[in-house]
Amino acid sequence: MALAIGNERQFARTAEVLGHPEWANDERFNSNRARVEHRAVIDGQINAALAQDDADAWLAKLMAVGVPCGRINTVADALDDPHTLARDMIETVEHPTIGALKMLGIPFKFSDTTCSVRRAPPTLGQHNDEILTQELGLDEKSIAELRQAKVI
Repeated sequence: MALAIGNERQFARTAEVLGHPEWANDERFNSNRARVEHRAVIDGQINAALAQDDADAWLAKLMAVGVPCGRINTVADALDDPHTLARDMIETVEHPTIGALKMLGIPFKFSDTTCSVRRAPPTLGQHNDEILTQELGLDEKSIAELRQAKVI
């Protein structure tokens, strides 16, 4: 989980929820500057307190008192999230060597322009001839020489 404690009031609420209201009055932690200076100490104490329960329980308690926090998803959780699915963030394309390939979709969406993944990632060297011809102006003979010299 992620905590976003931005001021002394939020820190005091966090300390209370974690069962350590005395932290709010400790000079090592009573200001953001002091907490930064003693970050290793307070991080260790917060982590020790959080280990006493699961993330869902802490999230509920901290949200109830207005402390900004949230769950950090695993990759699998993020990919299965309803929001991810609703935004078409997982697309399936046909790959020439492995078949159906699930991959991330386009993260930005436009109202008048459809964005989509149109093809699979290329195989090694798949576009060599196209790039060498169109971008570098090489002819077939030059490309063949590069191949024979094992440059490509």
